[in-house]
Amino acid sequence: MKNAGITGLYWGRFNPPHKGHVQLINKILKEVGRLIIAIGSAEFRDTKRNPFGGNERKAMMEVYLREEKLSPKRVKVIAVPDGTSFSSAIRNIFASCSPFDVLYTDKAAIISLIRKKVKIKRFRRKGTVSSTQIRDAIAAGTTWEHLTGRSVARLIKGYNGVERIKKAYGRPQ
Repeated sequence: MKNAGITGLYWGRFNPPHKGHVQLINKILKEVGRLIIAIGSAEFRDTKRNPFGGNERKAMMEVYLREEKLSPKRVKVIAVPDGTSFSSAIRNIFASCSPFDVLYTDKAAIISLIRKKVKIKRFRRKGTVSSTQIRDAIAAGTTWEHLTGRSVARLIKGYNGVERIKKAYGRPQ
């Protein structure tokens, strides 16, 4: 492999992980030998934006990666708390996930704070799937399972995620 010695970091909330995340992970794995997936906002749960805690999302991502037959030797998932600011979140990322050679992100604020510390590879969001779309569909009682992996849908249901999301959205359960 041409870039076997390079470690990438993909940082996001993954609340919940979906098909677009897996597409980007596959693309990144063509550029790096190893990938760390940092599950941000790990300390939050049971809110509209963050219905699942960091360890729940870590478990979702790990089962989804297995479902997609992505090697755990090449991909490691770490739940990382944000702290009180972007700066503290960045400190936590470096403390929990280092060493890594390149950070993959679409967030301008992160790029401006990190660009002098590590190489940045900015990506643009593509496609029509988002975690917000999945949460909105669950809250509305419409179909959503097709937007993520079967293993993730099972975990969401196992975590009482449908009820938790409806409650966070203020909808009847």
